Amino acid sequence: MRPVKGDGNCFYRAYMFAIFESVLLHPSAQLEAKTLIDKLRGFYDQMISPSGLGYQAEAIELFFDDAIKPLTSISEGKDLGEQGMPTLLSAFCDYAISNAIVVFARLICSCYLQQQEEMFAPFLAADGLTVKDFATREVEPLDKEVEQIQMMALCQALDVPLRIAYLDRSLGALNFHDLLDAHPKASTALRMLYRPGHYDLIYAT
Repeated sequence: MRPVKGDGNCFYRAYMFAIFESVLLHPSAQLEAKTLIDKLRGFYDQMISPSGLGYQAEAIELFFDDAIKPLTSISEGKDLGEQGMPTLLSAFCDYAISNAIVVFARLICSCYLQQQEEMFAPFLAADGLTVKDFATREVEPLDKEVEQIQMMALCQALDVPLRIAYLDRSLGALNFHDLLDAHPKASTALRMLYRPGHYDLIYAT
C-alpha cells in the first residue's frame, strides 16, 4: 500500500500519482509520457478556448506547467524506470507541484463534466444543481471531497480504468467497485483502497 495525504484531495492525488507511476515504469516510458502530455495539453486548450469553457489562461497556465513537469522529465529520458521513483515521489511531495497536479486534475474533471452535460445532469437532478454549478462548487475548489460522479468523470476523461476496494467496516467480503470495467485495460486497472473519508493506493500482487 502507498499512503496518500488525507486533505480532501486524496482521490485526485492518488489517481494522478498512479497514472504518472504507470507511465514512468512503462517499457516505452518516454512515448507514454509524451502521449499523456499531449492529452493534458488538449484539455488545457479546451479550457482556455473562447469557444470552449473560457477559463482565463493566466489563471490556470501555471497549474498546467507545473503539473506536466514530472512527465516532461520522463519524456526527456531522465531517471526512467525504478531509478526515477525518488524523483517522482519528490515531485508529489513538493507542495507547489503536488497541488498543481491536483488542481489541474480537478479542472480536467470539471471540463469533462461540462462537455458531457447530458450524461451527467441526471445524477444531479435530485439536488437541483446544474452541471456548471456542481463543477464550480464541488469539483474545482481544493479540499472538496470526491463523490461518485467526479470519479466517473475523471476516469472517463483520462481513459484510465480504476478498481476501488471498500473497507467500510461492513460485515462480509471486501467490496470492489470498478470504473471503466469494460475498458480493454481493465485487467490491469489502477487500484485504490477506500476507508471512510480516505483513499490510498494499493497494488496487485
